[in-house]
Amino acid sequence: MARIVTSLDIGSAQIKCVVAEEKRDGTLSVLAAVKRPSVGLRRAMLVDVEDATRIFREMAVDLQKISKRATQDVFVNVNGEHIKPRPSRGVVVVSRADQEIQEDDIERALVSSKAIRLTPNYLILHNIAREFIVDDVGDIQNPLGMTGNRLEASTLVIEAFAPQVNLLVKTLERVGMKVGGLIYNPLAAARAVISKKQKDLGALLVDFGFGSTSIAVFEENKVLHAKTLPVGVGHVTNDIAIGLKTSVEAAEKIKLTYGFAIAKEISRRDSVDLAEFDRSNSGEISKRFISEIIEIRLAEILDLVNNELKSVGRYGELPGGAVITGGGVKLGGMAELARKELKLPVQVGFPDLSGFEVLNPAHEELLDDPEFATAVGLILWSQDENHRESGGTGFKKFFRNLMP
Repeated sequence: MARIVTSLDIGSAQIKCVVAEEKRDGTLSVLAAVKRPSVGLRRAMLVDVEDATRIFREMAVDLQKISKRATQDVFVNVNGEHIKPRPSRGVVVVSRADQEIQEDDIERALVSSKAIRLTPNYLILHNIAREFIVDDVGDIQNPLGMTGNRLEASTLVIEAFAPQVNLLVKTLERVGMKVGGLIYNPLAAARAVISKKQKDLGALLVDFGFGSTSIAVFEENKVLHAKTLPVGVGHVTNDIAIGLKTSVEAAEKIKLTYGFAIAKEISRRDSVDLAEFDRSNSGEISKRFISEIIEIRLAEILDLVNNELKSVGRYGELPGGAVITGGGVKLGGMAELARKELKLPVQVGFPDLSGFEVLNPAHEELLDDPEFATAVGLILWSQDENHRESGGTGFKKFFRNLMP
């Protein structure tokens, strides 16, 4: 029976979902792609269980209509300022008498790297191998079959606030969804929009969400750093609402209709009739002024991104450039502003659909959009883990070990 997997990108403003069937040749046939407004979340964290449960239950009912198995293997993004990366190392002695490194040696080294003192009430979300070291010789991606006395695993441990993660899983399970994997948001988005060559050269992923902005830094095909910043493009909307003294709903429409990220490119003569968006508000406002509000907030977000790059010594020093993705990048001038502020080559990240079969034009239109980067990346991540499981180490078992 063909495997069916579902991705659930849970954001502060929207929930994106993709259902795909993995064929024998590895092609992922898209059965559904949907998005709907999100409630009960703030800055990528679950804050109102009752509201979130209602939306998740509606989503589960819709998934059941697509396939009875669509709720049985759901890969979900996890995001939020509470998630913390930290480097770790695990060291083991090679067990075989002939000193040939086997899978169990690799697994023991990875398990050893998890033996760290966690922040109280935190759990390990990911333990990502960055390199292996055999008898002090490093930069080894896969030591299987090599010989040596000692094996070290250099990893990046990503820990998350356990109550928040467990609450999310329980809420989804309560409505009939079976969680197959929890993936940190920027890692999932990067899987869909950053090439292996870029990761090898050194690249930055910036996912502009509504309530938060998440980043991941790659170098030599390794995850160097990851972080979620508690500001997103929703803050731009709030700034416009305050600056124009209008409603948040009207401010969002103004942003989407006339917003541009670089103020100097907008003529001072052009204006917007506020009554077009808010009948209780009359008068005209300069489009340039609107863009100035937008640029100030986006520049602040990009400055926070630069601070993270400086913390790992990679400010302006990533030859693979920056890939910006998420719903926020559809604002005009975003790529140009990011290029100016980050001092890096910048491209807008559209999901890589080369491994997908998309027969429905409506699904293709939805998926070929930066805001679906995480949802597509979750599907690809699940496929990677399924292949890893069929080849040896079981991800399902590994996932269970991550949960307390």
